[in-house]
Amino acid sequence: MQHLFLHIQARKNRAQAGFTLVELMVSLALFIIVVLALIGSLYTVNDASRKVQAMRTVMDNLNFAMESISRTVRTSEGITCSGVGSFNCPIDGSGSIEIAMNSTLGERQKVEYRWNTVDKSVEKKTTNLDNAGLPTGVSTSWQAITSPEISVDHMVFYVDGADPLDKKQPNVAVQLDGVASVPNGSPIPFSIQTYLSQRTPE
Repeated sequence: MQHLFLHIQARKNRAQAGFTLVELMVSLALFIIVVLALIGSLYTVNDASRKVQAMRTVMDNLNFAMESISRTVRTSEGITCSGVGSFNCPIDGSGSIEIAMNSTLGERQKVEYRWNTVDKSVEKKTTNLDNAGLPTGVSTSWQAITSPEISVDHMVFYVDGADPLDKKQPNVAVQLDGVASVPNGSPIPFSIQTYLSQRTPE
């Protein structure tokens, strides 16, 4: 009887026994591995999200620059292909890295856009005009409208129909190529081509 009692007591003691030290260490090691894997995954996802957001900001800036050019061309008058000595620089020619026009939005201004081949940026300059369309002498300096993260490797303007004697509606073709960079990311190339026309012929 006493032997049976001791056997039952031994089984009861074994049932109440906890984890051994080795089991605790193994469990803790597995837990740490899982946590580290989750932290690594979260870091990777967060880093990818930051890169996507940064690239979206850069591309939004590029879209803003192109929209500025497009809006000014469509609502302007007196478009000229600056620096080539004539109104037109058609697509079958070499084009120009600079374009000028008289804006009809708000204050009368001469608006110029150009590709800065040194800084690899798109720049804008405005000059106030009087009621006769002549410069008043008040103008801004050339200002970049693209962010430093955007490197414009090639930009050209083609203008046709700008000569008042040809009685055609002026139109402008723009070609823009370059790369956009984000911190800790690979540069992403881009190529933009657009064709713009004035809303009404001169």
